[in-house]
Amino acid sequence: MPRTRRPEDRAPEIARAALELFVTRGFAATKLEDVAKAASVSKGLPYLYFKNKEELFKAVITEAIGGPLAEASDMIDHFQGTSEDLLRELVLGFRAFEESPAGGVVKLILAEAGNFPDVARFFCAHFDLRGRELFIRALRRGVQRKEFRQIEDIETTAIILAQPLAMFSVWKRSLAPYDPTNTLSSDQFYAAYLDFIFKGLRP
Repeated sequence: MPRTRRPEDRAPEIARAALELFVTRGFAATKLEDVAKAASVSKGLPYLYFKNKEELFKAVITEAIGGPLAEASDMIDHFQGTSEDLLRELVLGFRAFEESPAGGVVKLILAEAGNFPDVARFFCAHFDLRGRELFIRALRRGVQRKEFRQIEDIETTAIILAQPLAMFSVWKRSLAPYDPTNTLSSDQFYAAYLDFIFKGLRP
């Protein structure tokens, strides 16, 4: 007799379907009925898990960002190389996320922050701080091992490292396609970014 899948097993599928629709169509233009259709579930099923679209938005953020952040944190815990190599791995991990379909969630969050402040607060409290902490840990490691110079304000330095990556992701999905003078490739950006930060961090 085939095993019947329990209803709670469908929530991640619904969140993944919503992520794709939110990124490609926009949050406001996507209805919960559209999400249900994309997830191949009944029209009313999303309402069993999410009382409104804002709650689904939070689930989308968790689905898109939670896993990559956990993987990056685990990578730092077990990393054996230099702190420069650790930062390179962090940036490579962000690039892989940014270039994946889930990467569009960063632009989506920023675009909708003013309209849905509760969602913005949720992102800041649960994910933005965790992402910043990855850079804080990498910087502290480098300073402790004397691979980086002494840094007076590591927390602010971590913001300076993290924000250009997020803004590049947003720029690629917003203004870059409409700039006829733009010739910047992702390879160029990440190479220049790493060159710049390492020259500032080395003793």
